[in-house]
This record gives sequence, C-alpha cells and structure tokens, in this order.
Amino acid sequence: MTALGRRALDNGLLFRSSSTSSAEVQEVARGYLLLCVFYIHAMIGVAMHVGDNAWYSLIQLKLLAPNVSAFFFLSGMAAPALHRKGPAQVLHLSLVLILLAGISHTIGFLIILAGVGFPTPWDAAREFLKPLLLGTGYSSFVAWFFVVLAVARLFAYMFLRSKPLFIVLIATVTAAIWIGKQFGLPDNIYEWRNWPTATLFFLIGMKLPDAKKIPWWVAIAAILGSILLTLINRHGLLRIGPCLTCDLHFVSQPMVGQYGSIFAYVPQQLLFIIFLLWAAERSAPMLIGRVARFFGQASLPILLLHGWVLLILYPRIFDGISKVETPFLFIAIFSYGLVVHALLYVWLVRPLHWIQMLIFRVSHLSIRRGRRDIAGPSSGETVSASPLA
Repeated sequence: MTALGRRALDNGLLFRSSSTSSAEVQEVARGYLLLCVFYIHAMIGVAMHVGDNAWYSLIQLKLLAPNVSAFFFLSGMAAPALHRKGPAQVLHLSLVLILLAGISHTIGFLIILAGVGFPTPWDAAREFLKPLLLGTGYSSFVAWFFVVLAVARLFAYMFLRSKPLFIVLIATVTAAIWIGKQFGLPDNIYEWRNWPTATLFFLIGMKLPDAKKIPWWVAIAAILGSILLTLINRHGLLRIGPCLTCDLHFVSQPMVGQYGSIFAYVPQQLLFIIFLLWAAERSAPMLIGRVARFFGQASLPILLLHGWVLLILYPRIFDGISKVETPFLFIAIFSYGLVVHALLYVWLVRPLHWIQMLIFRVSHLSIRRGRRDIAGPSSGETVSASPLA
C-alpha cells in the first residue's frame, strides 16, 4: 500500500471505525467481501458462457451472491455515532456517494461508447443522462451500491433522530414512488427496491458486538444456518414451504433487488455477518487475512475501479476458456480477479485519489453553498471536509 493510497483511505468515505482492533477486523471483512464480489461477477459470466450445464457456477452464485448486503452491516459498524452528527455532515457523505455513482457511470459509459457506440448522438445522450437523473440503470455495475448506501444512511439518521419525522419521510417517499408509477416512471428510481433492507442492515450494524466476543461454536452454527436458509430461500417460501431441491436456479441478488422470501433473507444475512466477523478476527494475522486487509483498506477506490474492470477486462477472460467447469477454472478465475485488481489499484492509485478528493471537494462546496443560501451570508457556518470529523 502506497502512502498516497493510505492518504486516500484516511478520509474514511465508506467505512471507518474508532477502535484499532475493530477497524482491522472490518478491513479484513471488507476485503473478503470484495474478493467475493470479483468472483461473483466472474461466475455470472461463466454461467452465461457455459450455458445450461453451468451447475457448479450457479450453486456458487446461489451461496455467494446474497452476501453482498454484508457491506451495509459493515457501513453501520463504522458509524456508531451517526445520529450525533449534524445534518450537514450526513448530507455531505450521502452526496459524496451519489457523486461516486455518477463518476462510476460516466467513465463506464465512455468505455461502452468507445467499444460499442450508439446509433445516433441522441441515443447516446439519452443513455448517458437517464441514469444520472433517475438514479438507476447505470453503465457501471457497482454504482447501485453507492446510491443505496447514500439513501440508507439518511434513513438511518432520520430514524435515530426522530421517529415521527421518519414516519413522515417514509410516507412521503412512498407516496412519491406511487405517483411516479402512475405517470409511467421506472419502478426503481434511485434503487428504492433496496432501501428497506439496506437501512435495516445499516442500523443493525451500528449495534453489532465486537468480533472477539463471538464464540467459535456460534460462528460455525451461524454459517451453517445461513447456508441452509440460502438453499431454501425462494419466492413464496412461507406459502409453499421449504424445499432443499426446489428452485435451485433461484439466486437472491441485492444488485437487482431480488431477495426471494424476505423472512429467509434477513436472518440468513444476520447469520452470515456473524460468521464473517468471527472469521475476519481469527484470520487477520494470517497471510490470507493480510491479503484481504490490503483490499479492505482500499475498499472505496477498488470498488470504483472494479466497475470499470468489469466492462473492459472481464468479457475478455471468457473468449479463450472452455465450456467445461473444472476446479482449475474456478481457481484461475479467482486468482485472475485478485491479481488484476491489486495491480491496477497500485498502478492507478494516484488518479483514483484525485477522483476521490475532487468528489469530496464538490460535495463540501455544495453543502456549504446550500447552507449559506438557507441561513444567509452572515451565518458564518462551514462544513468539515471530512464526513467523520
């Protein structure tokens, strides 16, 4: 990790905690999740490449894809004092996240434009502007996460500060979504289908215990329970009952707002995060833990980078591979994702740092200007450039 990379991480954009030991565990846990994200997206490509015989790819997707939501738990763990911050600080970070989604989409769109193009300039302009206005349908596959986390933080903040205002907010947002649907607007403006679970997991994350307090037998029971719930989870679970061999092709995917039975999905994620924290705490001193921590410390820029890697490099890896699933294939793809992202991050850390700092600055100036417009030029109030200051 370069000094410049560490400086970028010190801003604590997505995740940061006050305790050194807790911070290390969270960094390792984030690293494991990022490695899984690289692998999950590759497995989607493998499943499409292999076709109907992609049994092993599909079962891995079924077990791994739902756990992307663990990022929201970790985000909540990093913000235990969120409700004690001023509104401007909370808005500042949410705006940063929205701007990150925008830059992720913008560069992703330029990649698509260079590789594929559009029939007319109007088609290109429409495909570029629609996601920026509607908050969904981005060219980058990771932008949805930034948007959902931005909203989840605001909802969690309002819930903790004032339950009556939170109810009013929910009623207003629900009414706005209903009215939008009557006018034919898309069903998922600003990824609203993911707001409830993301907010719930963020709030739970704020209260999760230290990983050192989790006994090994609790962690093992948790992961076994999580796997069981993942295997039986499907739409209408409470109505038609559990079945280990039914609907094996169903995959809960937060990225597309697909959860199956919410009564199975929520507890399976609670059990998974317990195991993940325990595993991160136990493996932190090991080589695998140090590798995970490298990615976890740089989670923001690497996640941003991953969206562009998906568009440029991932499609190429399937050109020369066979359509037969083998252990070597899965090991090679996992290694490919790990090495490529590590090398690209080290190589591009400076421009990634500049992007982060620019977005922080734009958000900071926007919030300060908004407060000045509301309070008047004599208020003399400012907003800290650091969302966690």
